[in-house]
Amino acid sequence: IIETGDADVFTLVIQLFSQVYRVELSCQQKVLYSVQAEEGEIPHKMTFNLTCAGNIVGNIKALSVVLPVGHRVQQADVQELKLGGSYIGDEGVRLLAEMFCYLPSLKHLDLSDNMITSTGATALAAHMSHLQQLEWLDLSGNDIGEDGATAMNEKLAHLQQLKYLTLTANNTSTNVKKSLLNTLSNMENLSTVKFSTEMASYFTYMYHLDVYNNKGSRLMIEMGAADIVTLANQLFSQVYQVELSCRGRVLYSVKAVEGETSHRVTLDLTCAGNIVDNIKALSVVLPVGH
Repeated sequence: IIETGDADVFTLVIQLFSQVYRVELSCQQKVLYSVQAEEGEIPHKMTFNLTCAGNIVGNIKALSVVLPVGHRVQQADVQELKLGGSYIGDEGVRLLAEMFCYLPSLKHLDLSDNMITSTGATALAAHMSHLQQLEWLDLSGNDIGEDGATAMNEKLAHLQQLKYLTLTANNTSTNVKKSLLNTLSNMENLSTVKFSTEMASYFTYMYHLDVYNNKGSRLMIEMGAADIVTLANQLFSQVYQVELSCRGRVLYSVKAVEGETSHRVTLDLTCAGNIVDNIKALSVVLPVGH
């Protein structure tokens, strides 16, 4: 057993010893990461928790040293990484992205509210192809901008198992969103996309379109901007549900229903919000609902 508090010493040790059967990283006596080879039916035991103690960016940096060694003991089967609201920034997400090659089983990645800009999003995109099992990606509440969203768009097609994507409250233009929708329309397993311009609030208008994508699968698109409704309507030929809500109240909804009732409609412009604004918002979705 070799115990050290120095990453340089750790690197030297792994260069000298070819066989490693256990690796552990701890902070403030809490285990952040541990993997051990086991005899018998269970091939290994693993612990993975970057939020239980210490500074999360520091934890990620320390993990970047030990994870490649732990990978020699046993391929990591981490399936969830929930770092929402951890404020790891561009440097933290860059370090994390460089470890994706050691996390091939990752299915759920939450990086919401982490002060990620285009720099971090570009670094993230560069390594996303390693996440072939990813089903859930949350980048809401960041500021990935035009360059970051473009970089992500170029790599999203690699994530063919992706089911849920949210880019809510990121600073992106209509043209970039159009490119994203084009890419996402060809992802067979994708079922939910959120493009709201700001985080959902009591006063926000929300537009929902349920469509059939280019692969014939159902896709729910949530938007907070009228221009995205127009784009989605242009890109998707088949729409089976349209909904407009304000302050959590449904102003307008129409849905195709199988069976004797061909459709269901709700229309109430007085239940919440300013009625003139409600009419203006309805003018965008009503043609699609029609």
